[in-house]
Amino acid sequence: MTGITRLISYSFVLLIALTFIGCQAQEKNATSTTSSSAAESSPKIVFVRLDSLQNGYTELATELERLQGNAQAADQNIQKQMAGLQSEMELIQNKIQRGEMTPKMIQNEQQRLGGKEQQIMQQRDIALASIQEDQMKLQQQFGERVKNILEEIQKEKGYDYILNEGGGGGVLVARDSYDITPEVLKRLNALEEGIAKDSIQ
Repeated sequence: MTGITRLISYSFVLLIALTFIGCQAQEKNATSTTSSSAAESSPKIVFVRLDSLQNGYTELATELERLQGNAQAADQNIQKQMAGLQSEMELIQNKIQRGEMTPKMIQNEQQRLGGKEQQIMQQRDIALASIQEDQMKLQQQFGERVKNILEEIQKEKGYDYILNEGGGGGVLVARDSYDITPEVLKRLNALEEGIAKDSIQ
């Protein structure tokens, strides 16, 4: 991978990990008359593996593959244009060495080639900005969907905390029985299937 292609990293999900770390349940009907048994009860804590969600979420994999393809195509296009420009420069250099060009002609060619190079760089910057924008939109969409699902599960199960395991998360070691990743992933892919069906109808 070179140039623009480096932007598309499958580890980008870690940038939004803080969105989910420490999802804490809202206190319900908290009063000064809270019973001693409730006060002494242990908090219900589970965790989710964001990297597994990233790898198992079909829509995300498809979109990341699309972005990767766009980045590679942009790289190839820029490299092709730069190779053509290099060939033109070598041709002009050979003519100069053979004394076939006047100073005025040389100046004109330098300006022309300089403008062409600038145009190629502008195209590269536009492609780069477009890919970055798509990546940010994908990141935001993934984050919102996962957060919504986590909040649903939190309300259903009464969890006090949902932590992130791995990638800088707060969980180092935990029992697999506290891992709710499969349930989150199931709902993520089911949500995407529902969206796809609605778009067909």
